[in-house]
Amino acid sequence: MFKKISTTALLFIFSSSIFLLAQMPDWKFFKDRDGNGYYYDNTFKIRITDDKPFSYTPVTMQGVNYYFNKGVELIKEGKYSEGLFYLKSIKALPPDTLRVENNAKDSSKWINYLQKKHGTRYERFDKESTILLTYSNDEYIVINEKLRYKIRLKKQPHIIKASWKFNDTGYGLKFGFNLENNYEDNSYDCVTGIETRISRSRISSLSQAEMIWRYELGIDNFVRTESFRSEDRIIYLYTYGDNAPFSGIEGIFINDNMTHLLRVICSNSIKDNVFNEIKKPVEELVLVK
Repeated sequence: MFKKISTTALLFIFSSSIFLLAQMPDWKFFKDRDGNGYYYDNTFKIRITDDKPFSYTPVTMQGVNYYFNKGVELIKEGKYSEGLFYLKSIKALPPDTLRVENNAKDSSKWINYLQKKHGTRYERFDKESTILLTYSNDEYIVINEKLRYKIRLKKQPHIIKASWKFNDTGYGLKFGFNLENNYEDNSYDCVTGIETRISRSRISSLSQAEMIWRYELGIDNFVRTESFRSEDRIIYLYTYGDNAPFSGIEGIFINDNMTHLLRVICSNSIKDNVFNEIKKPVEELVLVK
């Protein structure tokens, strides 16, 4: 099985809860089954109490109150990009309930406040929080807000790395998932990377995009079989020419002056099961025009 160590991000789903002894006489400590700790004070304001390191936790409709208050607390601590991840992910949820709609409105108010307070510095915070992650209607959605793509998944993705590069003309996202949703050993059955390059002018064809990537990455030993093609994407299935026990999916996408290279890798022993999960999401990667 293909393994890769990374920081674990836990899925928090608001579920039935227990009340524990409060630290303040008029506060009630609330902890859900996934370990999110916070207080309701006597005005029913949620106070965040946990001090977990930041990770890309899927923002859910059920837990929207928690994620809003977590985002606000991070902003108050000066962790603006981390806080914006939660607030912008809330705004990306479908407004199917009044609670989600109200939290989205409150998130917008905080975002507007940050824009007015920090001026041009806000642009950097906003750019650094380009990756959003939500869970609703039985699917996870990974969104790259600034580079205008999103991918829908049935298995929980764990963000391994997400960063700008090449003086903001490139971006790299890497995430993994497991078929059985078991992340105790911080390893993955499948890892997907999406690299983006931003050109000065419009990329006119898939052939041009392929040339960009082949020039940057050089010669490889992949044996590629074309699987899918449309106006803005071409998808290959690949194996290694040296019989390495891994297989994958490669996608090249174009959107105006941007090109994305997506690569999936997994062990041959679980290839069929992994492809059943990831092949369609790759083919249907949403490009926001």
